[in-house]
Amino acid sequence: MTARIFRQVKGHSVDSQPVVVSTNVRMTVEWLVPLGQARPITMALHSLSSDIRTAHGCAGSSVSTSQANGIAVRYVEEWETEGDLREHLRSVTFRRLIALIDGAIHPPRIEFTLPGGVRGLDYVVEVQRSQA
Repeated sequence: MTARIFRQVKGHSVDSQPVVVSTNVRMTVEWLVPLGQARPITMALHSLSSDIRTAHGCAGSSVSTSQANGIAVRYVEEWETEGDLREHLRSVTFRRLIALIDGAIHPPRIEFTLPGGVRGLDYVVEVQRSQA
């Protein structure tokens, strides 16, 4: 199995081994993609990651891939507070991520690590309904 991590933290890009960031607020998206789709998806995620790194409260983001039985793509965003993450979930940038996920052949695993516990897609629905 091989892995490649591209991490962006507050305007700095580092090509390195996996890095653990100490934060209580994180969004993780993982899914399997066909070999032919891995490059365009990771390029789109790198672009998305670049756009969010200047967002208020963004502590960092990473894109990684691994090859085992297909290509596994992992996208992680770290946020300073849950309020910062909630604001992001209402943004145009987040809708770009949803568009990538909607095109997935296999359903992705989406996880929100929050101070109160771990949540799934229900968290997005809750946040977007509270906007109205």
